[in-house]
Amino acid sequence: MKKSVVIGITGILGSGKTTITKILRKWRYKVISCDEIVHKLWEKKSLLKKIKKILGKDIEKKGKIDKKKVREIIFNDRDKKKELENLLHPMVFDEIKKEILDIKKNGGIIFIEIPLLFETKSEKLFDKIILVDAPRKKIIERLSNKYSEKEIRNIWKNQLSLSYKKKKCDYIIDNSGLLKETEKKLKNLLTKLLKEIN
Repeated sequence: MKKSVVIGITGILGSGKTTITKILRKWRYKVISCDEIVHKLWEKKSLLKKIKKILGKDIEKKGKIDKKKVREIIFNDRDKKKELENLLHPMVFDEIKKEILDIKKNGGIIFIEIPLLFETKSEKLFDKIILVDAPRKKIIERLSNKYSEKEIRNIWKNQLSLSYKKKKCDYIIDNSGLLKETEKKLKNLLTKLLKEIN
């Protein structure tokens, strides 16, 4: 039977998880992105109805979910945030578990990008966990064209602290430099990781 390994990739908003997944895909690794799964779920009309029941009709804009409005509501209402998570998280994890089952049948390595890995207490799904890190000042600069600083800090506030995540992960990759530098660091990390799992 071929060996299978499931590796989680996590980090706070803007740390560069997407950059890491893009590099891994370029190197022909199998990568599952929770953000992509959620994006597909957002497109479902049946889900829109359920979310409107939780957050109200205002979250619909031209037949689609207004994500900015959703963020505004959940940052100010913990109960609604919890209700929305209870709806979405099981759907996301169903998809992840299907992918994990598939890789375990056929063998190989699968990377799963999951922002709320520790918040959802899903550590047991993974053989190893990589935390993507970058200075907060740098992250705010990166995200300034998409979010206000207040929005960024609100998102961070709703996540576990970076210091907690650093203690719980197996590897940390610094993504504060140029893409070439990140690629080099990731290559070194993968060499170390592959030695440990083989």
